[in-house]
Amino acid sequence: MTEEFIDPNRLSLIPSRSNATRTATDMVQGPSTDDADPPVSVVLQSLEDSKCRAILTTLTEPKSATTLCNECGLPSSTVYRKLERLREAALVKEYTEVRRDGPNATLYERDFTDISISIDDDEFTVSVERPDEDAEDRMATFWSEMKKES
Repeated sequence: MTEEFIDPNRLSLIPSRSNATRTATDMVQGPSTDDADPPVSVVLQSLEDSKCRAILTTLTEPKSATTLCNECGLPSSTVYRKLERLREAALVKEYTEVRRDGPNATLYERDFTDISISIDDDEFTVSVERPDEDAEDRMATFWSEMKKES
């Protein structure tokens, strides 16, 4: 998260990402079974969907689903369905913003800086570059993991 979004009355709980760059591979014999790396087909289907692309374009900063509905002109059921697809493709991350001054909020944030698609010997590869995590993100990840365990 960048400093312009930091509010002393809010704490963001962000799920972890272990690598700055992730690679997903979809071989000819079938999709990858690794949960950390989505299959190429999932990433490509998400990018092919015009509504998913509209959401990704709108996510220049962390936003709630309600804000995305308003800015993209889509019904909430569609936004939530597309956000789920984007999370499965590991292109969007969801986190809870804990607010001292009101109810908590679920925010969504674009979770890539670059996507590259390659093909070598009947194998497609998608490389997804992730933004670097700063100290605030690591602390939020820590609290998010603690919340899961309690």
